[in-house]
Amino acid sequence: MNDETQLYHIERDPLKVQHDMEILMESFRVITSTLELEDVLKKIMDSAIAIFRSTDAGYIQLYDSHSKKLIVKAYAGFNDHIRSFQVSVGESIVGKVFRDSCVRLIGTTKEIYESMVDLSEESFQILHDACVSNRTIKTLLSVPILFGEKRIGVMTLHRFDREELPSERDLLLLQSFASHVAVAIHNAQLHEEVQKNLDEVTHLNTKLEETNGLLRQGTEIHNHLTRLSIENRGLKPIIMEMNHLMGKTVIYADYLEGKCYTADNLTFEKVLSDLFLLFIHKTKPAYVTISEDGDLSFYVYPVRTGSVFLGCLIIVGDGPLSMTDHLIVEQGAPILTLEIMKIRSRTDILYRKTYEKYHEFLKIKNPLHAEMAVKELGIETHSFIQTVLIEVSGNVDPDALENDTRSLLTRLNRILPTENRLLFSYNNKITLFSTANHEQELARLSKLMKDSIEGWNKMYTVAARAGISTGHYYPGQVEDNHNKAEQALFHLKKQNKKGVYHFRELGIGRLFLNHQSSEIESFLAEAFSLLWTDQEKYQELLYTLISYVQNNASMVVTAKVLHIHPNTLYHRIKKIEDILELDFGNYEDFLKVQLAVYLYNSL
Repeated sequence: MNDETQLYHIERDPLKVQHDMEILMESFRVITSTLELEDVLKKIMDSAIAIFRSTDAGYIQLYDSHSKKLIVKAYAGFNDHIRSFQVSVGESIVGKVFRDSCVRLIGTTKEIYESMVDLSEESFQILHDACVSNRTIKTLLSVPILFGEKRIGVMTLHRFDREELPSERDLLLLQSFASHVAVAIHNAQLHEEVQKNLDEVTHLNTKLEETNGLLRQGTEIHNHLTRLSIENRGLKPIIMEMNHLMGKTVIYADYLEGKCYTADNLTFEKVLSDLFLLFIHKTKPAYVTISEDGDLSFYVYPVRTGSVFLGCLIIVGDGPLSMTDHLIVEQGAPILTLEIMKIRSRTDILYRKTYEKYHEFLKIKNPLHAEMAVKELGIETHSFIQTVLIEVSGNVDPDALENDTRSLLTRLNRILPTENRLLFSYNNKITLFSTANHEQELARLSKLMKDSIEGWNKMYTVAARAGISTGHYYPGQVEDNHNKAEQALFHLKKQNKKGVYHFRELGIGRLFLNHQSSEIESFLAEAFSLLWTDQEKYQELLYTLISYVQNNASMVVTAKVLHIHPNTLYHRIKKIEDILELDFGNYEDFLKVQLAVYLYNSL
């Protein structure tokens, strides 16, 4: 008997062969009874163990293109550790079987472990731990799973009881079984891919239907709210309808008015200024919590038109908004914007007409005609007059600047007395014109104005400055008072200061308001001479002179302020007189220096 006949036992019994074929055909039927990949692989493994009686355990590994590994997808005769067993293409026995597309038959434990020498230590331990009762592999059969020339994976069978190669029967059965296995796996994979694509298409169709539904719903909401705007119902009905549609408390906080719609809400009124500061430059909504009289959470949606901040939509509650709620807010905000801009447009027309009538009134010099014109403005004439001109600056965007001006105007409108006054804005400038019976009334009005402007400047980055002029009211001479307020405002602008300035505080400064900076610079250079033109050298003397003039030429006081001895001061003054070629004992010489110091400090 030759070596080959020692290795293989050839089955000659026809009944046995017929039985084997029946088993193989049954396994084909079972394997193809489903297209679910996981079930197909499990049935393949079960059939393999049943058909190849010399096999104790086995596993199927499929190639994963992402990890580029052979991964166990089904197994029998091993514990769950085998799920973690992975090999690379060309690694160990199964890796080479997959790479070379050839069957490997190994009949001894020694040869098996020698063939696994390049297997990683981690993978070897996993395979060892997966063997039930730590049995040793005595025989191994590994066959590639091929669909045509396409490599799908590897099926590996183990025997633990003795070292013996499979019979010729097993090899014949295996060749037929392996080719059928490849077809079954390929079909199952195709089914899985088709099913996945079908699921994706179904998901996309579902999402598309949802999106179309939301679009239809959004259109319905938009048309419904637009109808309210077209019917000129105003802000409140639109907000009330949003309340009704959402089933939630919806409030609109108006930046210009500084108040809430549909009705004032004291909780929000307390924090409106802070809320506006937080959202004035934001374009995206956010959740906000007020922690004052108990936590109150709400959703804030900033309402804007271009760069101009109009206010905030506030939805009370800390719960997430539904898709429908978001649609109502997103469709409602533009409708509110349109309504607000309609209101503003009407207000702009009113303010422009008021501005024109006011300036026509200023030009009237005939006392009788002036009295008629002032009554048309809604002003009762009294003994005293006050004009206040306010300007806001600090925003390079003209639309946003106009918005800030109107916001300040609204705040002034709320705190100033409503009787006998004219208050309007035009071209980023606010005008207040009023008359009073007593100077105390003017003083009270000036105090309110000053407090309001200072409060604004503390809160906002855009600066407000106001020029005030008061005096006796004479019909036909109102323009003079207006011009004085302009001069007071101009003084603040030249000094780049904010706040409130009264015309009477100008003193002799009014004489120099219209002088160019170059003229004043020329006068200072002439009056201070080298102290001005060479300040690096004479800085100490220039500072001494300014202090001396400011302290009314008192040697004692000036020396104390400068922390020097009076004798030192005396010598400095004499040196200054020599440089300037002036005699401070001469009235005109000292007046010239006083005027120069005044201009240096104030203008």
